[in-house]
Amino acid sequence: MADTPDQRRGDRVQLRKPSHTTGLIIIIVLALVFFGIVALIVVAGGRKNQQTASGSETLSVLPVRIRLRTEPKASAAVVATADEGEALTLLEDRGSWVRVSNHDGLSGWAERTGLERTAERERRLARYVAIRKLPPLEGTVSDRTPVYAGPGIFYPVVGELSAQAHVKVYTRDHDFYAVETGSAVAYADVDAVDVSASGSRQLEVRSGEGVSVPTDTTGAAQATPAQPAETVANMPPPPPPEESPRTQTLASATPDRTGVYAAVPSDGTQPVEIDRAIPIYPTMARRVGAGGSAVIRGIVRRDGAIDEVEIVKDLPYGMGEAARDAVRRWRFRPATYRGEPIDVYYTVTVNFRLTP
Repeated sequence: MADTPDQRRGDRVQLRKPSHTTGLIIIIVLALVFFGIVALIVVAGGRKNQQTASGSETLSVLPVRIRLRTEPKASAAVVATADEGEALTLLEDRGSWVRVSNHDGLSGWAERTGLERTAERERRLARYVAIRKLPPLEGTVSDRTPVYAGPGIFYPVVGELSAQAHVKVYTRDHDFYAVETGSAVAYADVDAVDVSASGSRQLEVRSGEGVSVPTDTTGAAQATPAQPAETVANMPPPPPPEESPRTQTLASATPDRTGVYAAVPSDGTQPVEIDRAIPIYPTMARRVGAGGSAVIRGIVRRDGAIDEVEIVKDLPYGMGEAARDAVRRWRFRPATYRGEPIDVYYTVTVNFRLTP
């Protein structure tokens, strides 16, 4: 008896069904195999990255002291300690934690932020060399304060400055001064160090309306109350300040890599102001009775302009900004060395004085 059309269609459906199921199973198996291989590669690569740290690579300790722990976490037991500058051998690197060993063969885990690689150390020391090319200012520490490896509290603490200690201040980076600590440079909070630009040009700005009296380091007046408070132009240049033996020893005949001298060499001539804008005493500062000394530093160029003007020591209520904005508009007879004009750093102290 011949099959009906419906029976023949049913047979074809039954024949196709096993074929479709088998193909699906094969695809699933291949996918599982593929993902399994990928997982093995990832795990093996991770283990390799953790275990292939060079045993010959050394890390130097940045803070005063760090602790080596049994596990890569701050709550783990302490195995040993390592002091500033001590060299440790890198055994394993897990990013924020590294396993190291000391010269006694003791190994443990330390936080990565407290250690630096050779390349990092070289960059840091090169930065310190560049900073030391800047003309240093005198600073007095008001209260005992920590110093950091970089300009921020998130850098490791590398030492401490005692109260009333005298330090060299090279530059300001945000809210931190780069100061000399022994043979290195570290960073201290600006509020903990009182900076004085002794020997620099002094500019007096009075709070009395219409009275701004600039003076040189001897206190001789260079403007009169009848002159506008905003500018003093085409005035006879004030005599250059006499340099103390200490200031003269800071003068270097070698400019930095950008060609800027930290100070005029001893047989050169100092830059002289020929056109000065006098800072305006900010209204809010007068209103609240605020005053003080702001230290401004820039580079007097060979063409007599001044640029890269920065506030080294700031004052509240806009006084620091007022001093900087005025100095930016100054013009100079440039400094010379061996008969040629040179680029040189220039520092001025702007004293905001309250008057009745």
